[in-house]
Amino acid sequence: MKTAAILEKEPRAQAAIRRWGELKSERGRHEQDWEDIARLIRPQRGGFKRSDPTTRVHEKPLSSEPIMAASAFASGIYAGITNPANRWAGLQTPDPDLNNWQPMAEWNDIVTRRVLNSFAPSVASFYPSTFQAYSDISAFGQAAGYDEMDDLDRKFVDVTMSLAEVVVSIDAHGRVVEAVRKYRLSGAMAIGIFKPEMLPVKLVEMAQKGDHTKVVFYTHILKNTDFRTGRIGPGGKRWLSHTACEMEETLVRVKGYNDMPVYFPRWDVDSGHTYGTGPGFIALASARTNDLMERATLKAAQFAADPPWLAPDREVLPLNGRMRPGEVVYGGTTINGQEVLKRAQTNTSIGLTIDEKRAKVEAIKEAFHYTLMSLNGRTGITNDEVRIMEEAKLRNWAPHADRIMEEYGARKVERRFKLLWRAGQLPPPPEGLPPGMGLQVKYQSAATMAMQASEGIAIRAFIADLNPLMQLNPRYADRIDPDALIESLHDATASLPAKMLRSRDEADAMAQARAERQQQAEQLAQLEAGAGIAKDAAAAGVDMAQVLP
Repeated sequence: MKTAAILEKEPRAQAAIRRWGELKSERGRHEQDWEDIARLIRPQRGGFKRSDPTTRVHEKPLSSEPIMAASAFASGIYAGITNPANRWAGLQTPDPDLNNWQPMAEWNDIVTRRVLNSFAPSVASFYPSTFQAYSDISAFGQAAGYDEMDDLDRKFVDVTMSLAEVVVSIDAHGRVVEAVRKYRLSGAMAIGIFKPEMLPVKLVEMAQKGDHTKVVFYTHILKNTDFRTGRIGPGGKRWLSHTACEMEETLVRVKGYNDMPVYFPRWDVDSGHTYGTGPGFIALASARTNDLMERATLKAAQFAADPPWLAPDREVLPLNGRMRPGEVVYGGTTINGQEVLKRAQTNTSIGLTIDEKRAKVEAIKEAFHYTLMSLNGRTGITNDEVRIMEEAKLRNWAPHADRIMEEYGARKVERRFKLLWRAGQLPPPPEGLPPGMGLQVKYQSAATMAMQASEGIAIRAFIADLNPLMQLNPRYADRIDPDALIESLHDATASLPAKMLRSRDEADAMAQARAERQQQAEQLAQLEAGAGIAKDAAAAGVDMAQVLP
């Protein structure tokens, strides 16, 4: 008997299914290019035109060059944007003076470390899923993912989804504000995720019978147009999640989120367009040509190694049409010894040169900035050369890295901060902050840190050049501000903790105390010297009035 709680033919479930179809049709013009990119550059993905992407045929490309170039590019942006070995992001206020205030600087430092620690492999799957996202971005120009907190295991769950199972929509500003995911679950898997009383009766019965047939589910993420602050339940959240089962169009779960839980970073997207392009799209033309060249070369080589046989009739050759070394072929010659079997004389030259194929491979590598990403085979590189390469990366990435940080990295940090704050895992800010002062994410990529490090090197070289001049004229030393110098050197190394430096006020107080102690010591020395003179004069019988002025 059907449970009354089951919501079949529910309008929200029907809307989720309908929106998938609508958004999927809008994405159709990109899918053929994406299929070719998956076939030639990222074979792990594909199935964009199939109702079930998991049933796709895994293509076996004939050239590994596009795959290796895309992998090197993904590794490069992983190391340069969200490298776990670097402090790639932080938190700060919009007020620079407030950030330099010692209590605030230390609080920012503590909070930043705790937020970055929440991405560690021991408590989250952020870094593996992020590399998957960068691999999708390098090939297709975008990636799709989501995150949530697992209260049972006390861990963060970061997932990168296949683009074949996600469609999105944007608002007037080009921001992704709606997403629908289509995926398949068996009855047992669905019972482990959703409440059994909310699932269709037929699906529950399938699970009880051990039937592992998978059924289609849809998760629809959208803005809560009826949001009200303070409302209990999903209605009090800014974002809604409706999960529907295609069987009987059943609504199986409704959830609310304070922040958009889906991430859809894009490499390069034109105004008004939903989906972007990436290096894979730029390399696609050369990758297609390279694949055709490889096929033509292999086919010609195969004809040259094993050309077709010419025979007068079927009786001459064995039934299977193949001959092996040492095999006797009856009827292969006439009575007079004339051969009746001959190899076809084919022209194995296809007009393709090694240089032409190499040019296409180089074009593919250039599309993925391979010369900047890869250090394989390079020896004797100086620090200056490494710094120049890092700066070149920064110039090439600048417009794209900012978008990835806006749509992915910064949102991850901001959402993690809010989740940790609501869970009571962050200390309160220092007292005395201006009311309404907000926080913002500070991005520190490896290339940016290399630029800052070059500033530190330039400062040290400048001081070294001034040292001989300071010996000639103290005016050169007078022109240098010690506080500005040490702060500039500190800022040039982003990994240095904020608590390493005292505030200027505290340093001024210490300098004043040191000057007072020095003055007291000098006065005491003068008194001791005067007492010694008086003692010596008294012993000599000299009147002190005549000695002292």
